[in-house]
Amino acid sequence: MTANKIKAIYVIMYMAFAFWRVFYNIYLDKIGLNGVEIGTINALFQGTIVVAVTFWGILADKQGIRPTMRYLLIISAIGLFFLGNVHLFWILLFYMPILTFFYHPLGHLTDALAVQYSQSDTNHSYGSLRFWGSLGWAISAIIGGYFFTKIDIKYVFPLSAILLLFVIPFVYTTKKRKTIYRPHFQSMPIKELLKNKPLLIFICILTFYGIACSPVNSYLNLYFKELNASNSTIGMAYAIQAFSELPFFIIGNRLLVKLGAKKVISISIIAMVVRMVLYGFIPNPHVALFVCLIQGISFSFFLVGAVEYLYQLVPPGRHATAQSIIWSTFFGVGQTIGNFIIGFFKDAIGLVHVMQLFSLITLICYILTGIYFIKVKRKLVSDNTVE
Repeated sequence: MTANKIKAIYVIMYMAFAFWRVFYNIYLDKIGLNGVEIGTINALFQGTIVVAVTFWGILADKQGIRPTMRYLLIISAIGLFFLGNVHLFWILLFYMPILTFFYHPLGHLTDALAVQYSQSDTNHSYGSLRFWGSLGWAISAIIGGYFFTKIDIKYVFPLSAILLLFVIPFVYTTKKRKTIYRPHFQSMPIKELLKNKPLLIFICILTFYGIACSPVNSYLNLYFKELNASNSTIGMAYAIQAFSELPFFIIGNRLLVKLGAKKVISISIIAMVVRMVLYGFIPNPHVALFVCLIQGISFSFFLVGAVEYLYQLVPPGRHATAQSIIWSTFFGVGQTIGNFIIGFFKDAIGLVHVMQLFSLITLICYILTGIYFIKVKRKLVSDNTVE
């Protein structure tokens, strides 16, 4: 495995992710699903993360990351290919959990691969490798936004499936391989978790923040649709977001050294507050495109800061556990709850007002996070857990 192979995996895989995720809510709206139904499907999409990441993380420890990813890529590609033929809500209720059970671990295992590689090659960091995922997402969003104004949006699914298959050669393993990459997944016993109060509280914060971020992370496409934006504008919005992430994954790693993980996390959350305020109180598609530039700070800073902070909270050698916590809480439980709630609000008040409401919720999260950092500082320093 080389750095270039990991970069290629990120680029192609995130192109596949973007092709269907950027436009899936638009597709669901087009085939006649209402806000509650879309919210339920999105909740199911996120809800399988906890089980899927745990199951496949344990399996990858036995078989290795790359062989496990190869199986997941093939099954996910098949599932995505046929997703466009599933139009009935009640069928999607069964189909989506099955698809995402195989789909979700792809991102987590790629991150684990990048982190493990960066530990053996100090010329590369997780942020510098994850950078290429954002690049792939941006490229795909632009291409998709252009094409899906001219051709039927249902083609997002076969295109995504084909791209996932293109990843397989880069994760292909032979019997002569010298290094077997494993995520070293370790579940943390409940007793151990309850004893680690700072970690337990931070898990609650991650879950709450996952709920607060849901309008931006899952419904930005329908927000732009509510503003009468075209598919090309929606694609451009997601491309701007992804391009804005590129420098901040690098800057974020440097700021971790200068400011520490807590300040980087705080900066990211307040940036999200500002972003939602602008979306909610200046509902103009042209203004909203510029607001998408804040994604680099609100997401990239948060991800690198949260990963680093969790590394410091969990016992030594459990970096994979730290990553699993982010996937399970922020992306999993938090956004599952958030997506389900927003589905109801979409029909009742519209997504512009949802942005207004959730800007207040995000502000509350920022205040609670600040209080948490202040209160646990002395204890963490005395325990040599967080500097």
